[in-house]
Amino acid sequence: MNGAMRLLALLPSRRTASGRAWLVSFTDLVCLMLTFFVMLYAMSDPADPRYRALAGGLHGDLAVRAEGEAAPEAAFNVDRLNREQAIDLGYLGRVFETQMAGHPELAQVLITRRDGRLVLALPADLLFAPGDAALSPAGLRALFVLGGVAGNIGNALEVVGHTDPRPAGSRWPSNWELSLARAQAVADALHGAGYLRAITVRGQADAQFPETAPFLPVAERMRLARRVDVIVAEHGGMR
Repeated sequence: MNGAMRLLALLPSRRTASGRAWLVSFTDLVCLMLTFFVMLYAMSDPADPRYRALAGGLHGDLAVRAEGEAAPEAAFNVDRLNREQAIDLGYLGRVFETQMAGHPELAQVLITRRDGRLVLALPADLLFAPGDAALSPAGLRALFVLGGVAGNIGNALEVVGHTDPRPAGSRWPSNWELSLARAQAVADALHGAGYLRAITVRGQADAQFPETAPFLPVAERMRLARRVDVIVAEHGGMR
């Protein structure tokens, strides 16, 4: 008994660092052996019959493709859909001009190219009564013509309302609410005329008034500031 106790006294205690050293060494050894066997498996050739049976059972995106075979393409690709259905803005601008030429109520609409977009500036005096966001009969007729063209294109549309700096009146808390309500009314009319894709609607109130023809008399600048812009993007819109 005393001999066994003396033998145990020679072993390192678990409370000391040396008593735990064997555990660290054992863990390192297990990791090295595991790495060794993984490398052996990676360097070996898979058993041909079993591999072929597994590969033959995979379908769709998981199927094994032969070398040089093109990857399958998604049936619905958002980027491809948007780009392919968009129409060149230069051509589209000429189409709008041709349609507008036969309608006197559209003579005041200005078409410009700005930052890679086609902008149709519709005067508020054509579309709305002063301080109102309900479309006038002339405004409905004008948007019916523009919506007929827009309904045949895939380009994304954005409608932005603008006002002059004068107060919007007691009906509207601010010019922003008025500009947004007018933009929404125009977007709804374009949808009703045949444009089936989503339209981005924004109101900017008089934020762009300082940039609106600063060389013109104030009265003319005020008139130009009161407008709704229909912006046609180069890319396609989402349904």
